[in-house]
Amino acid sequence: MSEESRKVALITGASRGIGAAIAGVLADAGLIVVGTATSQQGADKINDALSSRDGRGRVLNVTDVTSIDALLSDIRADLGDPLVLVNNAGITQDNIIMRMKDDEWQSVIDTNLTALYRLSKACVRGMTKARWGRIINITSVVGSMGNAGQSNYAALKRVQRAWLDLSPRAWVKIYYRELRRSRLY
Repeated sequence: MSEESRKVALITGASRGIGAAIAGVLADAGLIVVGTATSQQGADKINDALSSRDGRGRVLNVTDVTSIDALLSDIRADLGDPLVLVNNAGITQDNIIMRMKDDEWQSVIDTNLTALYRLSKACVRGMTKARWGRIINITSVVGSMGNAGQSNYAALKRVQRAWLDLSPRAWVKIYYRELRRSRLY
C-alpha cells in the first residue's frame, strides 16, 4: 500500500494504556498513526514504539485550541487529513463533591468532553471530503454506574456516552466491544 493511499489515524493519549494498545493495532493494520501525549517524553515513547511502522508521536494539549490547530495543520501538511480519530485522552480529579474545587471540576470537563468536541469537529471536515472516516471515543463503565469520589469524571463519561448515542443521526456509528481494563492517570 503506497503512503499516499494509507489512512492517517490520530490517537490522543497514546503513550500508555488503551491509547498505546490502539496505536499499535492500527499501525500493524497499515495505518499511519500519529499518537499524542502531554509531554515530549511521552511523544518520544510513542516514536520509539511506532517509528518502525511509520508512526510518530507528538505533544498535544487537548484543552488548548491553538495546540489542536497547530497539530492538525502539521498532520495535514505532512500526511493529509486524519481519517481515523481516537479520542482517548482523559483525566480524573477525584474528590468528594463537597471538597471538590471548581478547577478540578472544570479540568475534567475541558479534557474529557470539550477536547472530544474540538478534535471531532476539527477532523470531520476532512472525513466528509474523503467520504470516509471513523471517530472512536473511549468512555468508561463509570459513566453508567458511578464511583465514589468521581462525580465529575462519572458525569462527563455519561455525557460522552449521550453524545455518542445522539450523534449517529448526524455522522457517528457506534460499535460496542468488550471492556478492557487500563490504568488512568
